[in-house]
Amino acid sequence: MYPHTAAIMSATVDQPDRQQNAVTAKGLSQAVTSLNREFLAVLVSEEAAGIGRAVAQIVRGDGWHEVNASAVLVEALVAWLGRDAVTPTGFYANGTGPVEIIARVGNYYITGHGIESEDDLTINCCQRHRARFSQSRLDDLDLVAPNTRFVKGTPLAQRAAERMGALLAEEIDPEIARVVLGA
Repeated sequence: MYPHTAAIMSATVDQPDRQQNAVTAKGLSQAVTSLNREFLAVLVSEEAAGIGRAVAQIVRGDGWHEVNASAVLVEALVAWLGRDAVTPTGFYANGTGPVEIIARVGNYYITGHGIESEDDLTINCCQRHRARFSQSRLDDLDLVAPNTRFVKGTPLAQRAAERMGALLAEEIDPEIARVVLGA
C-alpha cells in the first residue's frame, strides 16, 4: 500500500454515509419523509376532514385535498410553526395569478399533498393545474394583500386555521418539525 492512499482511505472511512436532513437525488431525507407521513396522517384524520369540509364552503373544492394549500392551510401552518418559519408562496400557472398557495418552510414546501422539495413541487403543481412548466413559477406572496382567488379573512376561515394549527401542534412537535425542515 502506498502512503498517500492510506490517508485518503481513512478520511473516506471516517465520514458518515449520508447527512440526516440532506435532499438527495432520490428525494426527501428519512427525517422529512417521516414528518411527511405524520403530516398527511393529521390531514386525513376525522377532525381535519371536518375542518376541510368547513373550509371548502368558503374556498373551492370539498376538502383539504381539493383546497390544496389554500391561504387557510398556510395560516394553519403559520399557527403551528410560527410566522418566522413559514413563507407563503404562490404558484403562478401559465402566467396567471396564484392558483395555489404553498408554505415554504426552510428548504421544503408544504401543500395539502404533503412536504416536497422545490423541484418536485414545481413539477407536481404543473401537473395538478395543467400548466406549462416554462410559463409557471413560484413567488413569495403577501396573504394580507387582497386576492380574488383565495378568501382567508372570514371568521370561519380564521377559526378553521387556528384549529388546524392546534391539531397539528397536538400531533407533531413544532420544534422538531422546524429542525427537520431546516427552518
